[in-house]
Amino acid sequence: MTDPLDEAMLELQREYLAEFPGRLEELRDDIAAFRALRPDAAASLKTHFHRLAGSGGSYGFPEISAVARELEQWMAAKPVPGEAPRLDEAVERLAALFRQAQAGMARPARPASARLRATVILPASAGAERTADAIEAEGYDVRMGHRLEDPADIAPGERPDLLVVGTAAGEGDPSAVASAWTARAARPRAVVLIETLRAVDRLRAIASGVDAVIAVERMLEDLPRYARTLARAGPPPSTVLVVEHDAERAAAAARPLEEASIRVARCALGQAVQALLEREVPDVMLLATRLPDGDGATVARIVREDPRFRMLPIVFSGPDDVRDRVLALQAGGDDFLPTPLDPELLLHTVVVRAERGRRLRELLLRDALTGLLNQAALLSELEYAVEYGRRHGGALSLLVFDMDRFHEVNERFGHLVGDQVLRHVATVFRSNVRASDLIGRFGGEEFAMVLRGVGAEGAAVVATKLRRVLGEQSATTSEGIIIPLDVSVGWGCFPAHGTTAGELVHSAVRAMQREKSEK
Repeated sequence: MTDPLDEAMLELQREYLAEFPGRLEELRDDIAAFRALRPDAAASLKTHFHRLAGSGGSYGFPEISAVARELEQWMAAKPVPGEAPRLDEAVERLAALFRQAQAGMARPARPASARLRATVILPASAGAERTADAIEAEGYDVRMGHRLEDPADIAPGERPDLLVVGTAAGEGDPSAVASAWTARAARPRAVVLIETLRAVDRLRAIASGVDAVIAVERMLEDLPRYARTLARAGPPPSTVLVVEHDAERAAAAARPLEEASIRVARCALGQAVQALLEREVPDVMLLATRLPDGDGATVARIVREDPRFRMLPIVFSGPDDVRDRVLALQAGGDDFLPTPLDPELLLHTVVVRAERGRRLRELLLRDALTGLLNQAALLSELEYAVEYGRRHGGALSLLVFDMDRFHEVNERFGHLVGDQVLRHVATVFRSNVRASDLIGRFGGEEFAMVLRGVGAEGAAVVATKLRRVLGEQSATTSEGIIIPLDVSVGWGCFPAHGTTAGELVHSAVRAMQREKSEK
């Protein structure tokens, strides 16, 4: 089932990429003028980078946007013509991203009769073999992959529709493996993370591009069902909240979803929705237009006022009435399904809306380079954690890390190597903290972590551990050059160092800067 909106977006992306070589030539002309000391060249470069920074994200190419924004900010610092090599390097980075995006768009359509492809990256075991066999039984061609393989080495015709990732103790965080596959234009249609030793934080999973998390003990039961729904309709959501007072209509809505292995939470009254959302984190809300204690549009507006659910897809259901449809749209509804519900249309609508919601949240929360949370997402979660601490008590720490002498890496090896180093640091951090700890890129070469339930003593232990691990796991460039790593660290702890998010940030940054100045 092809969505016209998806087709329209693909066409816009093709048009954007068709114009991209011309944009690169404009940049190269500006760089030549910059070297020749033309007075308007710097302003022209800044303008072109600004336009790329805005258009890249708008057309679904966040990596292009990130590189262009970095260079726009650099141009604002008024570099001298002697620094033009950085501009040359930036254009090459953009050209590489363009080729990567173009290759992803050029992926040939698969004939309707062709089998889907799956790549399974799991520690060697009888369970992994049985899992591969179960997915194959659902109509997939299955390949056993390795956590260290480079997704760029996979030929376009061999890229998987479904990626399953899990790691054993000592093999690092599986979300880091997932992030390497999803930080590309031609990402798998669905990425499933197998939860083994530690519970996976929802935000970390979203930032890594993970579509579903399945506990290892349910892998053989749930994964084939997931693969079956993916082949039929697309990557299914984990939970759908059905808000419907009529028991028969609620059951009719739940039945096709549960048959597709989607968990359904039910709520009969609009006034109970907010309380239920304190316990549930649904991927989609199916909301009746008319409820005994009010109307669905009012419920939708109240839900949208909560920052946590502003991006929650809301699908209205009710009599096919024009006024109800208009009210649903005005209240922030994403779709409308007339009752009685068509089971197949319901399933496809829920799957498509959930997938779009995940991709949008991923785009808004994720740092394009490292696959970690971006600064805005991390600070938002810090505010939630502080508010929780105020109400319920408990410790909380914010750690801020700054890479020492990182500018020397960029100057000596170039920014492409600098990016490799930052990705390596992100992987090390992800693999050496609890799965519940939130990690984000805080600035150019700065990282930060929100550690729930950790006070000053625990923060010092984590800081010492990560500094040691980074020292032991130096970054290695693609040419085999070893780059030693060291960091300056500071932390702020709730409530000892502050009772607001801003106070914790100030305390952590000040401590980090103090340590850096003493080196």
